[in-house]
Amino acid sequence: MRRSPATKDRHYQERKRGLNAEEAKQHRNWKDYESAQLLNALKRSCREDPTLVMTPKAGAQFIADFAELAGAARGRNVVDLDKYRELVRRSGIPHDELTMLQSLLMAYDGFAGKKLLFTRSADGDEEATIRICNHALLGSKTQPGILRSAEINFERGRLREIAGKGESPRAMVLEGKIARVLGQEDYAIQLWEQAMGAAVALSEAEAAAFDLFGSKGLAALMRSRERDAIELSSPWVELTLVRYDRYVRLAERREAALALAENDRARQAMEVGCSLDDPESHYHAAHLFKTMNEDGSTIYTSSWLYHMTKAAASGQPIAAHQLTIFYAESGWKYIEDEPPDHLKPTPFDSYPAAEGTNPSDSGFLPTLRRLLGYDDSESSTSSPSSSSRPAVQESDAMFHTAVFPHHPLGRWALAFRWADVAVARRYAPAFLYRAKMLLQETLWAEAQAPVAAQQMTEERYSYASKADHEAGIFKTEAKPSTDSADDDDSGSATPAAQDPPNPSYDPAEARRWLTHAFYATQAHELRRFLIASSLRKGSGKRLHEGSALLDIEDVGSADDLRRDKYPPGTPPHVTVWLEDTHVREMYEHEVDEMVAEIRRICDERGWDLVDEEGDGGLLYKARGTRGAATGT
Repeated sequence: MRRSPATKDRHYQERKRGLNAEEAKQHRNWKDYESAQLLNALKRSCREDPTLVMTPKAGAQFIADFAELAGAARGRNVVDLDKYRELVRRSGIPHDELTMLQSLLMAYDGFAGKKLLFTRSADGDEEATIRICNHALLGSKTQPGILRSAEINFERGRLREIAGKGESPRAMVLEGKIARVLGQEDYAIQLWEQAMGAAVALSEAEAAAFDLFGSKGLAALMRSRERDAIELSSPWVELTLVRYDRYVRLAERREAALALAENDRARQAMEVGCSLDDPESHYHAAHLFKTMNEDGSTIYTSSWLYHMTKAAASGQPIAAHQLTIFYAESGWKYIEDEPPDHLKPTPFDSYPAAEGTNPSDSGFLPTLRRLLGYDDSESSTSSPSSSSRPAVQESDAMFHTAVFPHHPLGRWALAFRWADVAVARRYAPAFLYRAKMLLQETLWAEAQAPVAAQQMTEERYSYASKADHEAGIFKTEAKPSTDSADDDDSGSATPAAQDPPNPSYDPAEARRWLTHAFYATQAHELRRFLIASSLRKGSGKRLHEGSALLDIEDVGSADDLRRDKYPPGTPPHVTVWLEDTHVREMYEHEVDEMVAEIRRICDERGWDLVDEEGDGGLLYKARGTRGAATGT
């Protein structure tokens, strides 16, 4: 009896696995179950998106027909292209829906899903080529040789061809990232600089479509731009990082002139991203180009607060965590740079504006009007010098708004809310920091803004003039106290206020957050084990035929589509920390420090951590104590 290619391939796979008759039957039953699941997934996709041209029946038929082509192409990544093109033509499924279909297939039949991806790349689908090469790039972190493998070299040849046309900035960015990993840094920079024009134009077009307010200033203040999911649409980010890395290397070699030149180029690339409201560029502006004290600590400035807030408002978890620390730990003055004269009066003034500054041109309302795009230079109340005043910057608003909240409890509460952003993205250090916040018995009285600053009276000045400020000559009067209740009419100093109690002090709740932070560290150890198991030579474990192609970098994440990607019994409250690879990479270098800090807190308080989300077993036993069942 003549058998179809799919049947022959199935029998071949069963023989290769060494399955007996009963096991082979179970294997076929499982494949039938997966086919039914795939059909259900197609039906669900069509219900959720009524604009789809493809019907569930057409999608299932395409997959069945392609599976035959895949079986006939055993040993090759690409099926017969002529037959594939005829199949696509006959199915009538649009190009973008084939992409969705391929993603579904990868989850249920990795053997056919991989062949469909490589076949689409061979057929000229640029996004398929980009996806293959991007997965190889990610996998190179744990498998350095993968980028030089024959399979990926062939696909990279297609990628170079696409990038060489100069029409796809995403292909140019990806080719540059691969080149940098392979040590071709100058070539990478050349590609990213060439990609800038097209990428900027595309970003500006998206921003124009987003601007519903009719005022560029208002839209810039309010919008939060999401990033390309695989980080290939922003060559300015790559240029910022590579130029800054060069700056650091040159500075370490004491080549000052070359180092400063690279720093300037890094800043220019960052400013391009900020002008396009890229959250990653805003974070780089605050983190890489911040002002620091001699001990390396951050000096909080209006620019730092503005850029970090923009990044955090877009859901950037590190930025949200940094704002949490800022609002939880900063005292008066919250920001330390001096407002320029054209913005005064502000609560943060150390000295009055120079004589001749027109009050109608400065202060909060004129600054806000200029941010919203209004031109007051021809107003009847403006001064003759209004047309020559310094251009307003979006960060200028911080000098008027950063005074809020102006009391310890309000700032602690705002810190807690910014922590919500980082917690929602499962940024593990935010869980540990929240536990520490809940263990604060008192708040810091120095976080209270003085009454003179809130009311912007002259008592807030520490210097009589800019000249005195530069000479370090303080006013003869004592500086106002941060405790508003103890300020008298003369502004004389009073004893420092006592730290107020923290109404949210809650050791039991803190221990729950510590437990979740500990789960994150367990997930880190789990991932180490999974990678070691996957790379172990001669491992007897085999992937199911229906499993998706494994990328080591994706092990355990949402992109790891294997059914058996975790050891049996691994609890979901641990594995959930591996789902978002991008966020995990942000903090994995801090895991050892987190473990030490969690243990320190537990040891000091005599706390034993138990598996509250699981079986209640012991996670960590406090050292030097008997432990405790409840936190106090």
